[in-house]
Amino acid sequence: MLDFRFTDADERILKAISEERPIARSYARYYDEHEDEIPPLIFEEVRERISPYDLVDMEAGATSGTALMKAMVALEESCSDIRLRRLLNGLGSIVINYAGTEEQVARWGGKNIVFALTEPSAGSDAAAIRARAVLDEQSGVWTLNGEKVYVSGFGGADGVLVLAKVRDEQGRQAFGAFVLEKGTPGLRSNGQTRKMGIRHWDTEDIALVECKVPELHRIDVDFKKTLLVFNGTRPTAAAYGLGVAKALLDFARECLGLDQDERRFRKLAAERTATEESLLRMEALYDAALLTVMHSKWSEDRGEVQDAKLNGAAAKALGGMAARRISQGCMEILGAAALSEEHLAEKWFRDARIFDIFEGPGDINRLIIARVILGYSAKELN
Repeated sequence: MLDFRFTDADERILKAISEERPIARSYARYYDEHEDEIPPLIFEEVRERISPYDLVDMEAGATSGTALMKAMVALEESCSDIRLRRLLNGLGSIVINYAGTEEQVARWGGKNIVFALTEPSAGSDAAAIRARAVLDEQSGVWTLNGEKVYVSGFGGADGVLVLAKVRDEQGRQAFGAFVLEKGTPGLRSNGQTRKMGIRHWDTEDIALVECKVPELHRIDVDFKKTLLVFNGTRPTAAAYGLGVAKALLDFARECLGLDQDERRFRKLAAERTATEESLLRMEALYDAALLTVMHSKWSEDRGEVQDAKLNGAAAKALGGMAARRISQGCMEILGAAALSEEHLAEKWFRDARIFDIFEGPGDINRLIIARVILGYSAKELN
């Protein structure tokens, strides 16, 4: 028999986050209005408390699974609003640790290296990126030129892993991944990106202008394997979106004086008010999306890699859609309270909009799902 209940260790970890929620929300409006400021490495109010992510690692054997619980921590932190501790392990670090040589891992594996893929002209088509890396055979030095946008975490990172087009030994066009540390000549930051929502989220645009690095900085990993890292991050991105949706659902219930376990669940449809019916449908959508995230991470904990691409895409497609629909529905229910800056509802509404395209747009993830199920390649179905 399947048991969907959290373990005692799970509950302790999630309770630790809820205890910090008032602290996070007390800073939410400030960083929404001051998006050029990067939140500190750790806020003073929680300096003496153990990070929920560390708690997951410490109690790994007693939890429902490390990957699953870290996704739940991400959801609850997102529900709290801003993150009180900055994450120090970017996507670039993950790629380096699984694909780098011993020397590369020793040099950068312990640093916070973020990942830069998206470009202004490429959109969701990663194969259309224009950044170029050219090798000088005599000196063994690579020269990179190009532009990357929406680089998450760059402001607080030690460096960035950049994906660029190169020429392989046969002269064919291929992809290369390069580590660029902060301070590398030619690596320029254009500052924090102006955004409608998640303004507290460290996001920068960068430019590569005659940026030169030696061969050591090239990570030997092919394009497809590099993108496999997103199989694990897509469900986490969905969890972030669901955290914002949860915050709005909780606020809507509070404003209406309704408890989540209210007797409205036992009423016939004809006996419920339109508001109750709308809330029930949004809660059902939230639960369905949450289960896809949990299933994806549950499978990851068990090493089931065969369906990782499908599970990750399904979680992100449904989670992003749910975040958008639930936030919109709550705003309609809340009326004037949804527009007042006295509350955080209007901020959460703006925050939620990004998650339908963040870490892969919903339409692209639906294409991925179709390709996996029907057995089509990217060229056959795009």
